This record gives sequence, C-alpha cells and structure tokens, in this order.
Amino acid sequence: MTEAWKDVIITKIKVAVYVRPNKGKHIHKDRPFHGLVLNDSSAVKDYVFDDGRVLRTEARALFYLPKGSSYHVVQHKIGGCYAINFDAELSDEPFAIIPENREDIKNAFKRACYEWRVRGITQNTATMGALYDIIGAMLREEEARHLPNAKYRLIEPAVEEINRRFLDPDLSVSHLAMLSGISEVYLRKIFSSHFRVSPKEYITRKRIDYARHLISSGQFEIREVSEMCGYSDPAHFSREFKRHVGVSPREYH
Repeated sequence: MTEAWKDVIITKIKVAVYVRPNKGKHIHKDRPFHGLVLNDSSAVKDYVFDDGRVLRTEARALFYLPKGSSYHVVQHKIGGCYAINFDAELSDEPFAIIPENREDIKNAFKRACYEWRVRGITQNTATMGALYDIIGAMLREEEARHLPNAKYRLIEPAVEEINRRFLDPDLSVSHLAMLSGISEVYLRKIFSSHFRVSPKEYITRKRIDYARHLISSGQFEIREVSEMCGYSDPAHFSREFKRHVGVSPREYH
C-alpha cells in the first residue's frame, strides 16, 4: 500500500457485491476497474498475475487488485468475499493485509453492498462514501503500525479493561486513564494515534458489533438488545446503530 491512497479520488462505482463461494470469474484479462476485496472467514486464494507475481489472500484478508491487471485465481479453500469495483485516480501494486479492525471494514463493505443493491437516488454517492470509509480504515491501520510499542504499552491496561467491560454503561475514560497511569488527554492522544478513534468511539463500535450478533440471533427484541449493550435509551441505541451500520436495528438482518 503506497502514499497514493492518501489523496485518492474515486470517480465511479461499478459494483459493490458479495460474491458467494464458487461464484465469480477465475480468469481476468486487462481488468477494467480497480477492486477492493474482503475475504470471508474461510476463503484462501492465490491471484496469479501474468507477469509472474502471486498475491496470496488468506481468510479474512483485505486486498487490492489494480485496474488493467491480468490474472487467474487459484482457490485453496472455498469461501465468499465482498468486492467493490471502482474507477479512481490511483496507481498502486496489488497488496493484501489482515486488518485488525476487520469488523468496521466488513460493516463498511456490507453498507456499500446494501446501498448498491437498493439502487436509490443516492446509490453511487452512498456506496462511494462506504468505500472512502474502507480506505480510511486501511490508512489508519497503516499509520498505527508505526506507533512506537512503548506508547501502545501505556494504554494496554485501558484496552484490556475495555475488552472486559465495554458493555458496562459506567465505564468511563477517566477510569481508563487512571488504570493506565496517564492523563485523559494523553490517553485520548495515544488511543487516537493507534486506533484512529477516541476511546469512547472505540467502546461504541464494540457495543454495536455485539448488538449486530444479538440481533442476528433472532432471540431478542430491540429493546432488550439496547439494554444488553449498555444503552438505557433504545432511541439513542438505534441512532448509534444506524450511524455505524447504515441501517436501523429493525432493518438489520
């Protein structure tokens, strides 16, 4: 991944779709669009380019296929993937990463596919917005890799506490700062440098991701999911859910 992504200008969305296992083309000649793809939890494939390069994409990988490239796909483990094909002022080589914030990226892919499928008046702009969110997440991960380990170790107690108590409505940034032995201001600064979101937003994203699983189970009412995820106000929960997922809890499936 190069600096080109920092100022990328997307000019057109061709398609945003979930490609089911064993579907899609296996041979591509002079690819007409750029592509960003997210493998599901089982897919493992090699993209063998005509110039001899091989791009291994593991399960859960996020990867880029350049416009104009020619390749064939060798499937090692069957699985599906989310794909967005687009035009942009962009020049880069193929790459694959395993993102740490995969759920956020997966949600953005799902939102792109939903907006493209609905085909409303905002189809192109809404899908483009989701794609920019994915690119932003990629850039944040790349930047976070350069955060000095010593600084990250300072906030490790806070991260561990969040992982244990993110559903607790009483969990506060002041408590996280105290656990880490640093000020709230410094905690937010290091946290934002590593995760590219504030501690509060990081907690919210974990709550909403958990809410998605509860709703998908079909066992709980929206009001119950709201309470289980630390929200006393179902309306507030619904607004936060739609802000992150793109649809309301009742529309989510």
